[in-house]
Parts: sequence; structure tokens; C-alpha cells
Amino acid sequence: MDEKTAMDELQFIKKVIEDSKKSMTYNGMDYIFWGILVIVGMLIQYFALLSHNYFNFFWIWIVLIPVGWAFSIFNGKSKKEKMPHTFTGRIISAVWGATGVGMTLLGFIGTTTGGIKPVFVGAILSVSLGTAYYITGEIIEAKWLCNIAIGWWIGSIVMFIYPGIHSVLIMALMMFFFQTVPGIIIYRKYKKEQEAIA
Repeated sequence: MDEKTAMDELQFIKKVIEDSKKSMTYNGMDYIFWGILVIVGMLIQYFALLSHNYFNFFWIWIVLIPVGWAFSIFNGKSKKEKMPHTFTGRIISAVWGATGVGMTLLGFIGTTTGGIKPVFVGAILSVSLGTAYYITGEIIEAKWLCNIAIGWWIGSIVMFIYPGIHSVLIMALMMFFFQTVPGIIIYRKYKKEQEAIA
């Protein structure tokens, strides 16, 4: 490897690192919105089960999930107008986009075809969320996001071992502590960065 090639590679690595820092100029609203949306759905389902008010819970999600996707698409477009579209930002968007599609397929197609028992949906989706958080944490070197991934995976183990009505409540609590709260933390960081730029 000659000196010019080595310098080019170092410049590329430096650009990726700088991109990583820029890509975290992210408002965290997707985390918050999806967290609240899923908590609402989970609590409706949980209290309906507690009161023995059984109905097809599929209809809760057929309304809420498209609302979440619409918000994410809108939020994604508005972010592109405000910040540079970085290499690292594209990777993180791809990770979360693919995770979202995968979770939507597992939740809807998996359960309606009978391939996945509804009682295990929360546990399975928690594995996916943990994976996305861990990859994001590693890419941007945020240890706290990797730790959140561990929380998702531990919760998933609990829901696999103890499936039942209370799995719905566990999932709602996890969406608050491991999704909504991180979103609020990211949003506050974003606001501080915007104030520093202004």
C-alpha cells in the first residue's frame, strides 16, 4: 500500500467519523411518537383483556401502525431539509427502516397466518428492537444505546418464559423506558445543539 492510498483511506475514515457526529443531529421524535403510539395500543389491549372484553385486537394495530409510518415518513422528509444526508445517517436510517418493515411483517403477516402466536409477538419484536438499538449504538459509539438493547433482550427473554396477559403490560413499560425515554433524551440533546448553532 503506497502513502497516497493510505492517506486516502485515512481521509475516508475521518469523513465517516465526522459524519457519525453530524448524523446525531437528530430530533428523536420518531422514538417518542412510536413509543407513545405503541403504549396506547398495548394499554387498550391490556385493559380489554383484564376486563374480559375480548375483540379482534388486530384492528387496534391496523389503525395505529399506519399512523406511525405516516409520521416517520413526514419526519424523515423534514429532517432531510434541515440537515445534511450523511453516510452514517443513511446507514442508521436503513437499519431502522428495515427493522420497522420487519416488525410490521412479523406483527401483521406472522399473526394473521398463524405463523406466530399473538402471545409471543411482544417478545419477538423486542429482539428486533434490541438489535436495531445495538447496531445504532455501535455505529455512533453511544454505549447507553447498546445498554438499552440489552434491556430489550432481557425483556424479550422474560416474555418468552412467562407468556400471557402481563406480557402486554411488560411490553408497554418497555416501550416507555426503552423507547420513549431515549427519544426524550435525544430530543433534549437535539434542542441544545440547535440552540448552540443559532
